[in-house]
Amino acid sequence: MSIERTDIEQALEILGPGSRLDVLGENADLLRYAESEITAQHSERRLRVRVKVNRDGRIAGGTLETLDPEAVRVLADRLNAALAELPTSDSTDSAPDQPVADGEQVPVEPAQSIVDCDPAVRHQWFSTVRDGLDPAARLGGAIRYDVLDRAVADSTGLFRSETLTKASIQAIAKQDGQSASVKLVHRDADLIPVGDIPGRLREALRPLPVREKFHGSCRVLLKPSAVNTLIATFGLWALGAQHYASGRSVLTGRLGEQVVSENLTLVDDATDAAGLLSGFDAEGNVRRRTPLIERGVLTGLVSDRRRAGLTGGVPTGHAVPDGWRFGGDPVPSHLLLDAGDATEDELLAECGSGLVVNRLDYLRVLHPKQTLVTGTTRDATYWAEDGKVVAWHPQLRFTFRMDEVLNAVLAVGAVREIGDQTFMDSVVVPSLLIEAGPLVLT
Repeated sequence: MSIERTDIEQALEILGPGSRLDVLGENADLLRYAESEITAQHSERRLRVRVKVNRDGRIAGGTLETLDPEAVRVLADRLNAALAELPTSDSTDSAPDQPVADGEQVPVEPAQSIVDCDPAVRHQWFSTVRDGLDPAARLGGAIRYDVLDRAVADSTGLFRSETLTKASIQAIAKQDGQSASVKLVHRDADLIPVGDIPGRLREALRPLPVREKFHGSCRVLLKPSAVNTLIATFGLWALGAQHYASGRSVLTGRLGEQVVSENLTLVDDATDAAGLLSGFDAEGNVRRRTPLIERGVLTGLVSDRRRAGLTGGVPTGHAVPDGWRFGGDPVPSHLLLDAGDATEDELLAECGSGLVVNRLDYLRVLHPKQTLVTGTTRDATYWAEDGKVVAWHPQLRFTFRMDEVLNAVLAVGAVREIGDQTFMDSVVVPSLLIEAGPLVLT
């Protein structure tokens, strides 16, 4: 779904001074399957236009699903009427948008494998995984291709555009009352190793006894999918400039201090090809490589224009869309956690007797300032003895403080995997071994 610059410029002319458009053309193709059978195929094409008008200390906003001039005029009339009813304000939060800081947008080339969108490839992926499993196993999950045409423009002359691509496959296999899952994500469908998935699932579903639930404290080995959820949720609540400035972050006032284990180094970098590339944020700010944690020390935050004062006067490129369902504050978008030097076997050996968690189904935040969360394990949770996986462990619920867990990291894996979250474009992380203490099994 191409977005024409002339249509955007015409819409800005209709909306008048102080206006900004954030335009997203979504092209999604989805294949779903359950019980080893394809259950649905779905294609969706949608245009979403977010409009913001910031004029004379007043702000109004709205959304459209078209750039048709008549629809834009109707919205412009409504926004002008709303602005007329608002009092003027001297607040910096409602001041007219400042020009975007100088910076060169990183060019992003869309992957032709996804733009071409051949449904036969997705069918072949499904067959490859299903046919590579034990006949007794049942396969569920989804394959999705996304092509996102983005543009941000405003009445001062700003115009940025790019086309982003993403392919993902989630495969969940069930056998003998147990389940295992694999999710792979990449901007280029041709670079997703679909052929590796059956072997990974067969290995995860190997026959083991089921032990009783362990109670107490033990070492916990978090595999990349589980670390993805942990790091993304921590970043969402702790590493944005607005949360930091308002005191809602557990890290407030601690720039330059040791805040997590010295084994951890974390950056946000939409220009690193290890993740999913992107050139600019919802305000049109260039995305910049932003060091966040260096060997456990808090070194930076992510910001938008309003909070650029905390990042040297330059926004880092982390403004979120207007009306975003996860809030309006700047948050990380492309997190990368440095790999360590431990193999997966070495991590397991160092774990000794403890829990192996392949996936956290979700983390729900109970107390943001304390980073207190609750969540459940899912798919291939094991018990290890003497550095070897010996049994399935029942799925369980954790309640813990994320900062305490990240301070208890004993070792970091050498192999990273890329994933995503509904609130974050990409997350690239290795396995983490957590010391006994902050994760208590009840």
